[in-house]
Amino acid sequence: MMVRYRTLNRHPLFGVNTTQEDRILPMVMKQIHSYLLAKSYDYAMRNTEKRCLQGWREELLAQASGDLLEIGAGTGVNLPHYPDKVSRIILSEPDVQMRKQLQRKAGQFQKERLDITSWGAESTGMPDASFDTIVSTLVLCSVPSLETSLNEIYRLLRPNGVLLFLEHVISDHPPTRIWQHRLEPLWGLCAGNCRLTRDTATAILATGLQIEQLTEAPMAGTPAFVRRTIRGAARKSSDSGERA
Repeated sequence: MMVRYRTLNRHPLFGVNTTQEDRILPMVMKQIHSYLLAKSYDYAMRNTEKRCLQGWREELLAQASGDLLEIGAGTGVNLPHYPDKVSRIILSEPDVQMRKQLQRKAGQFQKERLDITSWGAESTGMPDASFDTIVSTLVLCSVPSLETSLNEIYRLLRPNGVLLFLEHVISDHPPTRIWQHRLEPLWGLCAGNCRLTRDTATAILATGLQIEQLTEAPMAGTPAFVRRTIRGAARKSSDSGERA
């Protein structure tokens, strides 16, 4: 009886069996995309930062105080805007390449008690009521689960603690909304899982946080499908306990 052995060809670039390519290639492409996105992010956003985002960040983050967590800190663009009344800063960034950029930028600031972690927004492992301020700027659009992330934020905030947010959201213009739904799958692949159709203000209210400030404005220098933004402050009740 002739026994046939299966021959596994070696990939000329990665040196792995071709039967593994279906797993290896997507992983490699994801790493390349992550690297390029992290390297180009600040440059790609420079015009929009100058026209509106920088001023919005400065105004919003002036309200931060006490122990602070920033989720999805990215390349660290918020760092220059944190006031002295912030006593501790934890910057969480799960993306390895973004975190490298963040670490470089953080080294330029002589801020005591500044730590960088790889936590995702959905689960930090921190105790309940750990922070006075939580910051989210242009990140809730890309978390895998908006509801889970906001519930984690609620859990981490101390009574009377505040979420400071700046996010692009679904358009209130019907034709644009149609295009947002059409473009969302492709846009998510190109822009780090960014979702175009999230109603973030409604989702914040659903957690039990109370929105005290809410400003809507177009984000200058961006396509119509990411132009509508909201920014503001949502506070946890001072007498909040476990939610029913």
